[in-house]
Amino acid sequence: MKSAGLGLWVALAALDSFAFKAVAQPSLDTTVSLRADAWSGDRQLNEKGALAAASAWGRANLDLGDAGQMIGQAWLRAATREDGAPRGRVRELYLRREVGPVSLRVGRQLMAWGRADGLNPTDNLSPRDYTLLVPEDGDQRRGSEAVSTVVHSDPNDFTVVWFPRAASHTLPLPETPGVQFVVTRPPRQPQWALKWEGRADGIDGSVSYFHGFDLMPDFTVGAPSAAGLNVVLRNQRTRVLGADLSVVRNDVVWRAEAAWSRTESAGPQDFQHKKPQLWLVAGGEWPFGEHTTAGLQLTAKRVIDFAAPETAPSEIERAVAARQAATAGQTARQQLGLVWRLAHRWQDDRLRAETSGVLIGPQRSGIARAQLDYALTDRLNLQVGVHLPFGAADTVFGQFARNRLAFVQLRYGLEAEKVALR
Repeated sequence: MKSAGLGLWVALAALDSFAFKAVAQPSLDTTVSLRADAWSGDRQLNEKGALAAASAWGRANLDLGDAGQMIGQAWLRAATREDGAPRGRVRELYLRREVGPVSLRVGRQLMAWGRADGLNPTDNLSPRDYTLLVPEDGDQRRGSEAVSTVVHSDPNDFTVVWFPRAASHTLPLPETPGVQFVVTRPPRQPQWALKWEGRADGIDGSVSYFHGFDLMPDFTVGAPSAAGLNVVLRNQRTRVLGADLSVVRNDVVWRAEAAWSRTESAGPQDFQHKKPQLWLVAGGEWPFGEHTTAGLQLTAKRVIDFAAPETAPSEIERAVAARQAATAGQTARQQLGLVWRLAHRWQDDRLRAETSGVLIGPQRSGIARAQLDYALTDRLNLQVGVHLPFGAADTVFGQFARNRLAFVQLRYGLEAEKVALR
C-alpha cells in the first residue's frame, strides 16, 4: 500500500527501542466496515460518468500491556474504472505508550487540530486525498509519520509534534491540452508543531504553532517541454500561529478558530507562493427540541499583499496564477462567507437527514451537501446523498464544479470482541 513502509518501519523501530517488560498475554481488538457504493462520477475533474466501488475499512488495536498499544487503520478499495487494480492505504500505524502524565506516539498518525465545524484554519497536520470517493470528508484524511508527545497536567495539555518529513494533499488535476502537471514530492525535511490546550467549566481552548510546509501545494510555471507547458505543484514553507475556543452555555455550543499564517511570498506580484493571511471562523450550534440541530458560522479571511491574477505579466502566468489563487483560497483581498449545517433524527435516531454547505464571497463560490443516513439493522447502514460545488471556474469551489456527485452506499459493520493472543 502507498507510503506504508516508512510508517511501519518507524513504529517497529520504536517498539524495539523501548526497554519494556515482557507482555504476558497481548490482546487484539478489531473493527471492520464493508462498503458497497455507486457514484454518478469521480473526483478527477472529468466527464467519464458513473462507477461502482467496493471497499473494506479496518481498525485494529493491539494491546501490549505495559509496553503500550499498537494502533492501525487501513482501507482497501476496488472500483469499476480502475482497471481492476485495487487501491489501498494504511491511514495510521503507530505505537502509543503512557508513562505517568506523558503520552507518547511514534509512527503514522491522524492529527486534526481545531474546533470549528467544516472549515478549520489550524488544520495543518494531516493531509487529505481530495480524489477519494467517500461520503464523509474525514475519511479523505491520512496520517503523517511523526513523533508526538502530550504532557497531561490537568486541566492543561502540552503537545509537541516532530515530523521527519513534510506531507501534501492529493488534488484532482484536469486533463488540459498543452499543459503537463508536474507533482513534486513533499520535501524530505523535518517540521514541528506545538500546542497548549486548557479546559474549564464548559470551556475548551488551545493555542498552537506550526513550522513546516503547507499541505496545499502551490501552482507555479515550469520550463516548457515537448508536451507543452509544465505547471509544477510544490509544497512551500509556512508558519501558522493558531487559536481556538469552544464554549457551552444553555445547550448552545459556541466555537471560534483563528490562524495567522506566514509564507515565503515576496510581495503582491509574487504569484509563485501562497500569500500570508489572517483567517477567522466563528459561530454557534443550537438544539431545537430533542431531534434537530442547527449550526451557523461566519468565516472571514484577509489576504496580505493580495494582487489579482489578471495583473500577472503574461497570459500563461495569469492562467496559472488564477488556479493558484483558487486552490489557496485567496481569490480576493477580503473574503466573507457562511458555513451551515442542519440535521434532524427520526425513529429513535435510526434515520438521520442532514444538509450542510459553505458559501464564500465576494465571488459566490461554495458547496451544498445533502445526505440521508438510515440504519436498516444494527450492522447494516444505508447512505444516500449529493455533493454540489458551485461557482465560477476561477473560484475556490467553482474549480471543482465538474465534480458534482450523487451517491448511494451500503455499509456493513463487523466488530470483533477483544481476543487474547498466545
